[in-house]
Amino acid sequence: MRLEGTLDAFSLPDIFQLLSYTKKTGTLHLRRTADGGDDAHGVVHVRDGAVTGARADVRRQALGRRIVGAGVVDDKALAEAVSRVQADPSCGLARALAESGSLSEEFGRALAAEQASDAVFELLRWPDGEFAFVVDEADPDDLGATVAVEDVVAEGQRRMQTWAEADMPAAEDVISLAATPPAEPVLTRDEWSLLSLVDGRRTVADIVMLSGRGEYVVVSAIAGLVDRGLLTTGESSGDVARRQELLGALEGLPVVAAPPPSTPPAPRAPAAAAAASRAPVIPERPEPFTPPRQPEHAEPPAPSYARASTAAQRPAATVAAAASSAVGEVHGATARQPSAETAPAASPYIERDPSVNKSLLLRLIAGVRGL
Repeated sequence: MRLEGTLDAFSLPDIFQLLSYTKKTGTLHLRRTADGGDDAHGVVHVRDGAVTGARADVRRQALGRRIVGAGVVDDKALAEAVSRVQADPSCGLARALAESGSLSEEFGRALAAEQASDAVFELLRWPDGEFAFVVDEADPDDLGATVAVEDVVAEGQRRMQTWAEADMPAAEDVISLAATPPAEPVLTRDEWSLLSLVDGRRTVADIVMLSGRGEYVVVSAIAGLVDRGLLTTGESSGDVARRQELLGALEGLPVVAAPPPSTPPAPRAPAAAAAASRAPVIPERPEPFTPPRQPEHAEPPAPSYARASTAAQRPAATVAAAASSAVGEVHGATARQPSAETAPAASPYIERDPSVNKSLLLRLIAGVRGL
């Protein structure tokens, strides 16, 4: 049996009530043309008149995204499940994860029930469209969850009323973390997971998609965090850094705009190069040049004298040579005569003091040695 029609003739709650009353098993397909011209296609799976699963957009793995957003699967398990779904389209991603042991049955049923409630709420907001019920069409992501049709419809209508009355942020609003919350933040696990997705550039629609949860749940949580002063809409946290830099004009510093987050920081120069490039605090000065001092009256060096040895001790040839070279008579066993010995080496202390009369001092030294 095929049940077809338009939503302007039969409302969606009436269709659900008919399926529940007749205990039908199959899939309800809903289609409409969106404002942008795209065709929207949603499905609701029922078994014995109870809802087992639903998706507001069949192109997306809504339940699979919810499981990934919960952080209960790793990369290896997810890659294996994706490969299985690609090989067998009749198996959904959530069921592939559950059958591989990566997802517990109880947790999987709870996520499937939440996904069904979120999808039915979004389908109830459709102003128009067409529907068709296909009997015995299986749910590829059947995890054993069953939700009464009355409960799903009542929850969807309650959300619609709350959505209309509350001040919800728009899908295109940019969400940022508040720099200074008014009080000490106290967060739940779900709220913390939402805050981890806020980067000052993502919109509400981006956060809804990344979280994998329903639009109502995510937007309501964001609105609550905005009311508590933990999140802001339409203002990036980078504004605080920009305003802080404006104070540089009062501090004598140049006002430089903060670079965008994608700009890598400039490499820092090595410590040695940075130290060499800095000007010294005290400039280096050369040592003063002092010319060596010269004596006022230079004198020629005098010959040195040495004590002559006795005739008995010296050889005869030496005595004869000394006698022939002597001037005048020789009295006594010894006599003074010019010596062929070289002048004694000057003391290094004398050489370094130019005020000393070197010639006079050398003659005194030679006279003392000849005594």
